[in-house]
This record gives sequence, structure tokens and C-alpha cells, in this order.
Amino acid sequence: MSLRQHVEMDTHHWVSKQNKVERRRKRVRMLAFAKFAEAKGARHPGQVGSNTVVSFWKHLRTEGLAWETQRDYWYSIKALWEIWGKPDEPPQPRKPVQPADDSSQQRQQVVD
Repeated sequence: MSLRQHVEMDTHHWVSKQNKVERRRKRVRMLAFAKFAEAKGARHPGQVGSNTVVSFWKHLRTEGLAWETQRDYWYSIKALWEIWGKPDEPPQPRKPVQPADDSSQQRQQVVD
């Protein structure tokens, strides 16, 4: 059985509860993560760990996805972690560092 099939089976009843539209969106993101993990060699939920999640964040950054989208993926993976009964939380994506704004320093020098 593939990892994607595990995700589909494990989330089948979870999707039918509460906010169905949002849970379907999360499930789509879970399946995208499972597809990535399968490409890395994972075939069972027990083979998916923090290293897989960190690799996934790096992959998303190379695709140029916005920080908010990466955060949405994290919430989906966190829900999957809870469904699978894994301890703790998955690693979070790093928030991009904003470059220093030189224009404010230049304005300060002009005022002085």
C-alpha cells in the first residue's frame, strides 16, 4: 500500500466531520505531502518524520510559494501528525527574513 493510500484511508472519516470544505483542502495538501514523501522513499506513515517535513519545506521554497501557503501546508501536516498519533508537532517552516530597509536609514540621515 502506498503512502497516499494510507493518507486517503486515514483521513476518510476525518474529512466528513466539521468544516468539510476546509478539511478537503487540507486533505489535498496532505496528499501533496504524501506524494513528496513517497518520492523520497517513504511507503508507510512510520517512515515519515521530521527530516521528510524539512525537505518538503525546502522543496516548497524552491517552488516560490508564499509564506502563507507554506503555513497552510504546516497546518495540514500537523493535522496528519495528530491523525497518525505521532508525538509532538512537525517542524514549522521558517518565516522568510525581510531584508533591511535602507530607505528609512537614509531618511534618518537627511533629517539629522
